[in-house]
Amino acid sequence: MTPLLQVRDLSVRFGSVDAVRDVSIEVNAGSIVGLIGPNGAGKTSLLDALTGIGPTSSGQVVFAGRSIGQMPPHHRARQGMTRTFQSLELFEDLTVAENLAVAAESSRSGREQVAARVERAATLTGLTGILGRHPVGISHALRKRVALGRALAGEPSLVLLDEPAGGLDEAERTALARTLRTVAGEGTAVVLVDHDMGLVLEVCEEVCVLDLGRVVARGTPSAVRADPALAAAYLGMEDEMDVSTRPTASPATSPRNPVVRVEHLSSGYADVPVLHDVSLDVRAGEVVALLGANGAGKTTTLLAVSGLLPANQGSVSVLGRSVHGRPHDVARSGLAHVPQDRGVLPALTVAENLKLASRFANEGVDDALHALPALSPLLARRAGNLSGGEQQLLAIGRALAARPKAVLVDELSLGLAASTLRDVLAALRSLADDGVGVLMVEQHPDLALRVADRAYVLQRGQVVLEGSAREVAARKEALEEAYLG
Repeated sequence: MTPLLQVRDLSVRFGSVDAVRDVSIEVNAGSIVGLIGPNGAGKTSLLDALTGIGPTSSGQVVFAGRSIGQMPPHHRARQGMTRTFQSLELFEDLTVAENLAVAAESSRSGREQVAARVERAATLTGLTGILGRHPVGISHALRKRVALGRALAGEPSLVLLDEPAGGLDEAERTALARTLRTVAGEGTAVVLVDHDMGLVLEVCEEVCVLDLGRVVARGTPSAVRADPALAAAYLGMEDEMDVSTRPTASPATSPRNPVVRVEHLSSGYADVPVLHDVSLDVRAGEVVALLGANGAGKTTTLLAVSGLLPANQGSVSVLGRSVHGRPHDVARSGLAHVPQDRGVLPALTVAENLKLASRFANEGVDDALHALPALSPLLARRAGNLSGGEQQLLAIGRALAARPKAVLVDELSLGLAASTLRDVLAALRSLADDGVGVLMVEQHPDLALRVADRAYVLQRGQVVLEGSAREVAARKEALEEAYLG
């Protein structure tokens, strides 16, 4: 049987960064193929390239027997290829029925055919009772269903799904799995990208693991789950994790002086609960790693600590003061937050970014430049013209320039070269040794545990493992369970 989709040696390059490198996959009609991998593995870049939304540097994409590498996205959709997006991209001013109808229409479809397609998509996704409502007024789970229904309304032969299970509870996840099986059973091929490892391994016939843009493992779900390359991609290790080089905790560390304390915290976004009864603390003079798979609640925890996200239950205190959703007050008290999106001011130079962040004029800027010497040659450049790694370096430098008493760092290694990363890790370690408390979110456990004193591991919004870096590293099976399910 000739595959419906054939991808041969596909590469995607952004400047000097290889987002996708020589990827080859095949998808048969009526099959479900999973694409998994950590942040930055190239999953969404691959979907963008397949649908024509993003660039293709080299390689070939053959769909339904035709080479479509030069086709614009709307032509690919007309050939029978549709997709969903992580951000959903719904038409908020249209009803649910109208959202589906837009996707169901074509130059050759009449009104009755469009109505039939809308009804079928609504039935498949459980939307029949809310067709007259607008997306803005419905729950996150129902919005996810609308996005899936819209992808199915055009009766595609291939649908590409980007994180369809994100934020879903167990009942909604079960319903999604049932829908995917039904769709595949009717002959539609599905490519599923999702961080819910259990869902992917449950519904897919074949799974491909991406790491740094390359396919590092592929096969049946059971074969991939047992492949050491899966653990290496997510955990950064193939055998035992060695944390013998981890620095010794600073003498300033004391159980009596936490700079950050989170007690029984529950929080989330609108109707989407993320954190459930989370408790942790960060003491002066130590680095604490917050670990877990995507969607586990790591970024949500940092947002709650910095006051950017309210607590539904429980409490958060920073430097002995309760956090009540006033991030500017939290920052003034001595907390610096390096967000996942970096948060630099693109129109200002590197020097201006550092000066603005410093509450101590030149002294704070000098501290940042001393800790991160790679910033010095960039001082006159606008932040918006920096590479992703350079912006990450600047974001960390801004935090250091504020001379904080506590630092939150979200996805430390994102975009950093290995040599620069060593400098940043040394700078954070030096901060802790000077008595600053550091809470570090990092997707690669091996990296985080080499510099951390202690660690907490989140799984689906709950702390499932905690202890010293050595203790957590020694719990390899528990770590794998938290990341891989």
